[in-house]
Amino acid sequence: MDLNFPRKPGFLIAVLSLLSGVIGYSPSFAGDVPLYYKTSTGSIAPVTVGTGINSQGYPLVPTYKGKDGAWHSTTVIAQVCGTNADGTPVACNIADQLPSSVLTTAKINVQSGIAGLNDQAQVTAGVNTASQILTQTGLSEGNQGSIPLNLTSNGWQGDAPSHLAGPRITVGVSMNNMADQMAMFGGHRLYDSVFSKFYALPYGVGDNGGCVHSSVMTYAPGTGANCGAGGWDAVTEYELATNNPPWYIAGADFPDENGTSHSVTFTTSGAIIRPALPASYTDYMHYHMNVMTNIVAGPTLYSGLSLDGVQGHRNQDQQFYGGMLESWKNDSDSTGTFTQFTMTGQWQPISGSAVDSGHVPQVGTQNTASAADRVDALDQTQYAEFTHPFIEFGTYIKHFTRNTSCEVIIKSGTDGEAMKRLGLSRKCDEELDNWYHGPDYGATMHGLTIGAGFDNKVSQDSYGLSVAGLWPEGIRAWLGSDGIDFDGDAYKVGSRIGSAAVVGTKKMIAEYWQEPTANIGYLESVKLWSQTDTLSETNNANTGGAAANGMDVSYWFGPRQSSSSFNVDGTFEAAIAFNPGWAKNGLALCGSNAASFDMTSSGAACLTVDSWGNTSTTGSLAAGNGLTVSSGTTTLKDVVATSYKEALKTPASSSAPCQAGEFTDDENYHYVCVADNSWKRVALSSF
Repeated sequence: MDLNFPRKPGFLIAVLSLLSGVIGYSPSFAGDVPLYYKTSTGSIAPVTVGTGINSQGYPLVPTYKGKDGAWHSTTVIAQVCGTNADGTPVACNIADQLPSSVLTTAKINVQSGIAGLNDQAQVTAGVNTASQILTQTGLSEGNQGSIPLNLTSNGWQGDAPSHLAGPRITVGVSMNNMADQMAMFGGHRLYDSVFSKFYALPYGVGDNGGCVHSSVMTYAPGTGANCGAGGWDAVTEYELATNNPPWYIAGADFPDENGTSHSVTFTTSGAIIRPALPASYTDYMHYHMNVMTNIVAGPTLYSGLSLDGVQGHRNQDQQFYGGMLESWKNDSDSTGTFTQFTMTGQWQPISGSAVDSGHVPQVGTQNTASAADRVDALDQTQYAEFTHPFIEFGTYIKHFTRNTSCEVIIKSGTDGEAMKRLGLSRKCDEELDNWYHGPDYGATMHGLTIGAGFDNKVSQDSYGLSVAGLWPEGIRAWLGSDGIDFDGDAYKVGSRIGSAAVVGTKKMIAEYWQEPTANIGYLESVKLWSQTDTLSETNNANTGGAAANGMDVSYWFGPRQSSSSFNVDGTFEAAIAFNPGWAKNGLALCGSNAASFDMTSSGAACLTVDSWGNTSTTGSLAAGNGLTVSSGTTTLKDVVATSYKEALKTPASSSAPCQAGEFTDDENYHYVCVADNSWKRVALSSF
């Protein structure tokens, strides 16, 4: 309602009516209206009771009942603050005459007004504002009812805080073991539950209408702008974690905003900083805030892999002293002002190394708990440019973009934690689905890409993907029969479909690539491939035509020079052949000349071991340190030897069993088997 009254006399509102609609105006008209008053002479005179008029021109209160029990007419009055040019009275603007703290009932629950309260002091109109909502104590909605303490069906007996009534939505309210400016949706207490969904239809790129939800861990608004999207990309979920600077640093090398440097004196469980830190520092100290110094408890600790044997290429952990902030205060003494803070315990190396009880970080002092030669020193690896001790508030040494957990709890028993087994779920999954509906090759789908952008080399225990723990399987690739399970720069595997049903055709199974010498600029490959040697089936039940079975296929493994990726090409060097065509169920070692022969029927240029262990070769066999055959018959052709040694043995008789050609010797005779079971001898003499 507009408080600028219309200028027609019939619509002038009486003063008493206006004042009756004032909230908080003093004196209050909430009580009975006095009908009489005392004059200056002490006599009693009646009060003229006035009223305004409504929009139809009738008095708002036409009559009233007096103290005499009779009804009386009210007097219609109006307040005017002047006349216009033609002499018509002009109504006063009452709002201009009231204190700024006074609002009229006409301003409740209307445009440009305020929201009213009901008898429980609850807002009767919704909050809808384009500006910020600021609160110092927090904002919450919807309290969940308290849960009984002894619920045997869920395993939460006796945990009183989890059973108390809690808000389902809380903003800026401090809770146990949480930061004091946390926003929570559900989960405050047992059975609290709130669901969230974000809907958006992108129309641009990144922050310009193409990013539905962005979570950025940063000190600087705008970091990670555009949600990492390119010129024509839309992003549903964007997450960024970075190594943000500390909230603030105190020390001789770091003047504050007033240009004042501060000295740091360490205590067992804290420090004293002189002069006192300005309010801009202390106002933003928080309970359990991380605190760290540039003093280290000894040399760098190395861990993880060393692929090249160089110590400095491994993971490096500096033994910085740190802790968690417990309390702080500003004070003064005879030497001036200071800020003193304490931690929840004594200073500890954040690397996890042991520390002497009561140890105070100080350059040059020994900390013998972890090692006898550990001496405190200023860090020269990460903070070499700073020559004085300093303290960082609000820092961290490792940051995660995402940390997800999935848990199954199964315990025996009938109460306590064991009752959580009543939850039926026994499976955990984290799933990433990609769907395509269209013609063949009509879309490009990428399930997961783990990128890296390094200006220089990272430690050698860095990795792109790690599967750790007691998994029965580390990585499972469950693709179609023509899918490639793994495709890497150094190692590739093929599909589960073998070589074609044509004799002599080959199909890649896997290959390894390596640079023969560092920085020479090219790679060579070691390949594993299959070859169709024969076709045993002329009318396969599935294909309806010729097909190979397991015995028809041989498998080859060896290096090939100047080959292309995932092709059986290049220059054949050598290979191991399993189940080769000329020795099924056997094994062959083949040289480079084997490639020029028909491998399905010949063992040329190969050393072959057949299914019975018989060994053959088309080349010669050289045994530089002798040849020993423990049993059986050995047939040699054109044996040339520099010496020969045999075990001395005497045939039982001239008719002892033998085969023509055998010979043997003893101390006196040389024996020759001239025919089956017929020996002759010649005497030996000295010379």
